Amino acid sequence: MAFLRKAFRGLFKALEWFAMICMVVLTVVVFCDVVLRYIFKQGFSWTQEIATLMLVWFSLIGMAIGVLEKIHISIEMFTSHLPEKVISIIVSIDHVLIAVFGGVMLYYGIVIMQMTKSSTLPATKMPSAVLYVILPISGLLILLNALLVAAKQEKKIFNEDETSGKENHNA
Repeated sequence: MAFLRKAFRGLFKALEWFAMICMVVLTVVVFCDVVLRYIFKQGFSWTQEIATLMLVWFSLIGMAIGVLEKIHISIEMFTSHLPEKVISIIVSIDHVLIAVFGGVMLYYGIVIMQMTKSSTLPATKMPSAVLYVILPISGLLILLNALLVAAKQEKKIFNEDETSGKENHNA
C-alpha cells in the first residue's frame, strides 16, 4: 500500500508540474503574440492554436487535480443544516457522480479522438486528436481520483507536509 501511495503521489506531482508548464507556455505564447501583433504589426499563425491547446490541457488537468484535492465547486448553504448522516450520503453520491462524469469523459474522449484523428489543425498541421487526447486522460484521472477520494472520505489524501515534499513520519 505504501508503494501505491508513493506512486500516486508521484503522479499527482507530475500532474501539477504538467499543469504549471501548460500555464507558463500559454502565458509566454500569448504575451509574445500580443507584443508581435501590436508593436511589430505581425505575428505567427500558430500562436492561437498552441494557446488553445495549452488552455484546454491546463483546464482539464486542473479539474482532475481539483477532484483529488476536493476543491471543486460545491454549495454548502443547503447541506450545512442537514444531519451528519444525510451529509455523508450526499457526499457519497457526489463522488459517484463525479466518477461517472470521469467515465463519460473517458469514453467520449476516445470517441472524439477517433473521429478527429484524420484531420489536422490548420496552422500547426498537428493531428486534431492532439487537442482531444487530454479528454480521455483527464476522464480517467477524474474517475480514479473520485474513487480515491470516496475511499478516503473526510480525510485529506495527502498531508500538507507530504505535498510539499516533507514526509510526515508521525502518522
